[in-house]
Amino acid sequence: MGDLASYQLSDFILFSETAYYRQFEFYNQAIWPLHLVAILFSFAIIYMLWKKPGWAVRAITGLLVASWLWVAWAFLYQRFYQIHVVANWYALGFVVQAGLLAWYGVIKERIDKGISNQCREQLAIALLALVLIGYPFVAVVSGRSWMQSEMFALAPDPLVLATLAILFFYKSPVVLYVIPIIWVVISSMTLYVM
Repeated sequence: MGDLASYQLSDFILFSETAYYRQFEFYNQAIWPLHLVAILFSFAIIYMLWKKPGWAVRAITGLLVASWLWVAWAFLYQRFYQIHVVANWYALGFVVQAGLLAWYGVIKERIDKGISNQCREQLAIALLALVLIGYPFVAVVSGRSWMQSEMFALAPDPLVLATLAILFFYKSPVVLYVIPIIWVVISSMTLYVM
């Protein structure tokens, strides 16, 4: 039992920081020019939140569903699984989240079209703008290659943060927050111990 106490959280991470970010570099090279589609998704979401057309909730949710499915398959299952043995379970969680978003946002329309709290709306928009516009530059600012950048709709962390911002912007069922919050905890712990 004394040997178990000598382990640290970093002992359970089977990859290095270099290997982790190299996955993003290989992934970005492989999927180019889908980055342009991700930029279009970002602009479309910003436009719909700004103009608030009646169909915006369904359209935004549809873009989120497509993004969660893409990241589950193309990054977590195809790439991240090469260095992380439970990434296939992460991918399954992302598929479940896509299903929940489709069910509550597209089919049942349980995500309300707006919120009355102006402060909450401004906070959600600020977080979303930071994720959509600023997150791709985190790699460069932290001294990594721009090829290792993470973008909304293509990488897990910015997708999860943008989803939380959008859910915060609207009145959303609590169940839609569970998987994104679990991912924030998992990702934060991973990044912390690397």
